[in-house]
Amino acid sequence: MAEAHILTGSPAGETLVRFVRDRLPEGPYTRIVVKPNWVRHETDPRFPIRALVTDTRLIDAVLQACLAKYPGARSITVGDAPLQTCDWKRLSAQTGLDAMAIRYASVAGPAVRFLDLRRERAVERQGFMRVSADQPGDPAGYREVALDAASHLEPVSADAARFRVSDYDPGEMVSRHGPGRHRYLISASVLDADLVVNLPKMKTHQKAGITGALKNLVGINGDKACLVHHRKGVDEFGPCSTRLVRLQCRVRDALQKRSPRLFAGGRAAWSGIKALARVHTAATREVLTSGRVYVASGSWYGNDTIWRMIYDLNRAARYAPAGGGLLAATPQRDYVAIMDGICAGEGNGPLDPLPVDLGIVTVSDDPFLMDMAAARLMGFDRDRIPQLANCALFQDERWARFDPRTVSVILDGKRLRGLDALPVLRRFLPTPGWQGRIELASP
Repeated sequence: MAEAHILTGSPAGETLVRFVRDRLPEGPYTRIVVKPNWVRHETDPRFPIRALVTDTRLIDAVLQACLAKYPGARSITVGDAPLQTCDWKRLSAQTGLDAMAIRYASVAGPAVRFLDLRRERAVERQGFMRVSADQPGDPAGYREVALDAASHLEPVSADAARFRVSDYDPGEMVSRHGPGRHRYLISASVLDADLVVNLPKMKTHQKAGITGALKNLVGINGDKACLVHHRKGVDEFGPCSTRLVRLQCRVRDALQKRSPRLFAGGRAAWSGIKALARVHTAATREVLTSGRVYVASGSWYGNDTIWRMIYDLNRAARYAPAGGGLLAATPQRDYVAIMDGICAGEGNGPLDPLPVDLGIVTVSDDPFLMDMAAARLMGFDRDRIPQLANCALFQDERWARFDPRTVSVILDGKRLRGLDALPVLRRFLPTPGWQGRIELASP
């Protein structure tokens, strides 16, 4: 039976380790994967690293809990596939991950390793992307997982030629997705695991409304060109996307990764136009509610594409065999999610979130329940967020098989009946393309 456990009061130290350990699944697990949110290094102090990625203290507590609960484990892999422009060394230094990796290297017991799961990375110079070939990626490699006709993208695959993700060649995406063919390239370390411990960050998200347990599993895929985010000309732009922004997107798409000189010229021209038109890309709470914020590439409430890709990756995490290929009929590995809401993120997430010191940690073995609980705590309506509202379409024997009105939620040890019994801890500011669409009505 699905349950969610929420602990408030900024838990830390042994209190946090015990809370996590007591809620990890029982089992003789030998290969464990811990999947944090390491989307990007901090690039602007207005959007600090503590609001951007999974708190390293939570990762440490989870590792301690796993080492204590699973003495027979042979390996614990902590890994994610950040944005291609993420500077891994800076991320490691900013979070304290580098020091923690050194400490765990000397711990007796199973090998604990920390991996950047990207197959490739890119160096960004003045917005122009140059792909680097020196990215080691998953040392175990990658395996193609085929959802094909079972993909949640299949009902819209007549638009496959319009499938897009920003800064990637559409031709690569078309090679992965089309009618009856939907393929992902999944980290072999993830597929080899018998337990996945998902550590999402509690944040708003431009394209998905919120990012939580469901969205976080997108990072098990090593090739970003597989990840369909929107459909060009279908749900690419919303009503708050101006003609100027639409034109800039078309020009940028034409120049990105093609001509550094032309791109630099176009970037300079756009900077001047943006200043004159008072268009902002990311800024303070006041600017984000001004109505003059850059909104494009599916970053709005009408995005009917990204939730389908999110569902595909969650099904792959549960049902893909260790060797890849077609999904199995039964789950291939166990799962638990532990959400970091110690410092959450609001506003223009997931890359430019404003910090919200919420001080909570949530544990559940059902990502739908976890994310619906998070939406409630953030002051959002679960029925207006597509990745939650479409839960009945997700094909799983256990996940999303609960009634939100009666499901058990345990808040600081007190059992509540139904998600609506949870308090709204703070009314989070949605990303600009979602403002006025997902907020709960005032009590």
